Amino acid sequence: MQHTSKEAFPPELTLYYSPKACSLASHIALEESGLPYKAVSVDIRAGANVEAKYLKINPSGAVPALGAGNVVITESQAILTYIADLVPERELIPRPGTRARAKAHEWMNWISSSVHVTYRSIFRPQTYAGDDSHAIAAVSEHAKKKLGKLLIEVDTRLGGAAYALGSEFSVVDAYLFVFYLWSFDERIQTELPPRARYGILAERVWSRPAVRTVVAREHAVRAYALPPEFTSSLAMVK
Repeated sequence: MQHTSKEAFPPELTLYYSPKACSLASHIALEESGLPYKAVSVDIRAGANVEAKYLKINPSGAVPALGAGNVVITESQAILTYIADLVPERELIPRPGTRARAKAHEWMNWISSSVHVTYRSIFRPQTYAGDDSHAIAAVSEHAKKKLGKLLIEVDTRLGGAAYALGSEFSVVDAYLFVFYLWSFDERIQTELPPRARYGILAERVWSRPAVRTVVAREHAVRAYALPPEFTSSLAMVK
């Protein structure tokens, strides 16, 4: 990544996040980067994301949003890629022009367009169904059935590799980690299939100090459900 002489490098970074939202991936990426940054909680459950103050930052009212100097970057894939490219020595994403880089974006595009959308259809079916109660129920039930198939697909895509892109951790793994946590959300209310490889990946990600630091920070703002095997070690971080 090239920088003009007029730009401060690294830029001043401010992450706008909500605990356990998809912004958790960007939060993890920033902590892994080693760059200085500020994390600002936006309480989605209280509607802070649709207040005028936040809409000036991100008119869509979504998190994450990353202030980078005088520019605001939105959308998880864009933010994750940008953070990783700020610190190429950390190898949080493969370098541009490689097939591995294309695979990273393939993963993140699929996570965003399929996995995330399916969870959203369960958590907020009215986003797609409008105000019709029958449509809301239908969207939610269909998504619950689809979610199981997607979790199996994650397992299949992971294969026998240690991480999503092979032997090394990347921002893709941070993104996948979020949706593994979401599979334990109380709003799912349906039995999900075994996800052994996904679980092993999540455990590897969870073992990273940066990940535990970020989750502990978010828990201090609002506690959220974690897989049982993660809960005890989180207490040690606190």
